[in-house]
Amino acid sequence: MSFLHPRPAIIVTEPDFERLFALAQSLKPRQPNVADMLDSELNRASLVPPQSVPADVATMGSHLVFGYEHSRKPHWLSLVWPDEADLESAKISVGTPVGAALIGLREGQSIAWSMPSGQRRAITLHKVAYQPEREGRYDV
Repeated sequence: MSFLHPRPAIIVTEPDFERLFALAQSLKPRQPNVADMLDSELNRASLVPPQSVPADVATMGSHLVFGYEHSRKPHWLSLVWPDEADLESAKISVGTPVGAALIGLREGQSIAWSMPSGQRRAITLHKVAYQPEREGRYDV
């Protein structure tokens, strides 16, 4: 998997960056494509302290409304760490292609990537319905 250009500017909190970097390294042996996507995003992210992240940015633990390019149906999910993922509860891991694409996006931004099959995927972040940092929660 690789991102298609151009990619929007993204913002990641400093604590999330550290954990995301470690996650990307741990994914390399078993999910190298997702690890590369996550690495690519982290390498170009603007880092901010959690207290300074804008309210419209997708951070870890955020509840998000997004849409796929090929569908008009909105999707709602929470962006979580791999050990918290539960699709039945709409909790998607940042260690998946969609999760790696969403991290750091701002409302209204879109991002596209190609699957190993060559198929194109694109999503747009419509709304950050909840962001832990807005409530002073920096431990998510």
